[in-house]
Amino acid sequence: MNQRQWQSHVRAYEKSAQSRRTYTRKHNLNYCQFLYWYRKLTEQTSVSDTPGFVPVDIKPPTATTGNLGVLEFSNGIKLVINSSVLLAQIPGLMEL
Repeated sequence: MNQRQWQSHVRAYEKSAQSRRTYTRKHNLNYCQFLYWYRKLTEQTSVSDTPGFVPVDIKPPTATTGNLGVLEFSNGIKLVINSSVLLAQIPGLMEL
């Protein structure tokens, strides 16, 4: 059975008032395959309806004299701090 046929069954099932097991028995479908395609097709639909990006409000940085500090982690990642607000929060974050 191809994807279009499974789409048709998923749509028909959603319109029916039957349980998945009842629907698959009535239509001689493999229950596990139906579950696979049901999840695959319904997740596909819901993901495409959700935007891939979330809007973020970015405010221009306040004037600074450059980097206020750099945290370098053992894995090589560096966190460049150029905000006095972030710099003030670092001690509290280190306690977590």
